[in-house]
Amino acid sequence: MDLAFNDLLPHFKTVGSDLYTRGMVSVHGGNLSLKQGTSLCITRSGSRLGYLEESDLIVTGVDKDDENTRKASSELGVHRAIYTKTLSTAIVHSHPIHATALSFRSDKIFPQDEAGKIFIPTVPVIGFGSEPVPGGFAAEVAEALKTNAVVIVHKHGSFARGMTLEEAYVITELLEISCRILYMLEAMKR
Repeated sequence: MDLAFNDLLPHFKTVGSDLYTRGMVSVHGGNLSLKQGTSLCITRSGSRLGYLEESDLIVTGVDKDDENTRKASSELGVHRAIYTKTLSTAIVHSHPIHATALSFRSDKIFPQDEAGKIFIPTVPVIGFGSEPVPGGFAAEVAEALKTNAVVIVHKHGSFARGMTLEEAYVITELLEISCRILYMLEAMKR
């Protein structure tokens, strides 16, 4: 691993484990990345976020391919687009169940709980009405993340940005809590 990224494994492991134990990724789902300068460190394609090892972290260029690029997550293009369009240095991509379920219904999600209203008042649903593909909607996700902390790709999952993995994780967790509340409110109307 690149020297600039040597001390990052504990951050990746903590966030990956939190996502997995809270049911926001399956065994091989989701991915994480951090940007430093013109390089980024991203989880390997097929890695298990709940059980990350050093070999699961791939260092490659933000704007150019190298020998490590083919090992990186299939969402590498989305991460690169986000880093190019925003000042963020961390990205968490997960598959939170309630948030993903709500992405089937509308092109925007409006949290109703206090924290959601303050920190993520509107969550765009990217590609609403289209079928998702790995690495798809990169430009749209990046554009939406210029003004939003988190977005959902229709039928797929969320991308949250931050300055640290922990910050992007907190936004991801807030999204899922807000969507769980929305889901429960809908159930109570029945």
